[in-house]
Amino acid sequence: MASTVTLPPANNTPPPEEISNLAQICYFGDLDVNDVNETFRNALEAFKQKGHPLCELWPVLLSAVQSARPEIIKLLLSEGLVMNEMYIRQAIETRSKEVFQAFIESGWDVNMIWDNLHPPVLACFVDDPEFIQWFLDRGANPDAGCYLDLTPLSFAVRRARPSNINILLDRGSIEKGQLVHHAVERSQDSIEVLQMLLSRGASLNKIQYSEHLNSWNHEHFKGLGTPLHRAVELKKVDVIQYLVQMGADRNIKDTKGRTALDIASDMGDADLVRLLESSCCLALK
Repeated sequence: MASTVTLPPANNTPPPEEISNLAQICYFGDLDVNDVNETFRNALEAFKQKGHPLCELWPVLLSAVQSARPEIIKLLLSEGLVMNEMYIRQAIETRSKEVFQAFIESGWDVNMIWDNLHPPVLACFVDDPEFIQWFLDRGANPDAGCYLDLTPLSFAVRRARPSNINILLDRGSIEKGQLVHHAVERSQDSIEVLQMLLSRGASLNKIQYSEHLNSWNHEHFKGLGTPLHRAVELKKVDVIQYLVQMGADRNIKDTKGRTALDIASDMGDADLVRLLESSCCLALK
């Protein structure tokens, strides 16, 4: 179940004029610009003197994040605005290290779960080695999960360049995040990434989520199996050959009681059936 964004209660009254003014100021600069600093602080003080609820300032903080104004962000958070999913989503879109640094300096945990079905923010930057290193240097955990066993490493193994995956593997665990299953699902370089994982001791024959209760309860009805089951479902012949060569057990059954061969038969794919039945699939072609 995805988390929700907490906004102030809706009402029919227009927002105070100061909110619009403050939000607009964010587009012109940060507090290190004298005119912006003076104008912003005066408008903020006018807002506070009128006794408006602090939560009404959420559009201002959102504008500051959107415009990458770290000093304004820190000021508003120091006034008592609370970090939530909305600001994190905007920061991910803005892709500014200065914004995330402002969050961190204001007490934000870089490994915070901001969406129950999505790992922490590092997962959103696995395509960028500079961002990866920046987050790692500030305590980001490649193994930090969410409600499901999904981690930044899961996302990297699924879609990032192998070099980026290696950076994260050097700081993470091979045992978390269902990495071998995600490697099978890659659109390219699956075998290269599988080789990386197996060289670090990953298992080929685990049923997906079998060691993570929340994920198991949430997903088992879909028919969870081993990486070989998944490779057959995706009709990835080269991956099937590689997995079998490396010791994948063709007799393991998924949560619907099917072997990999059963899945190939159910799909009516005669070529896959022959591949799995033939001893020649033990060698890469």
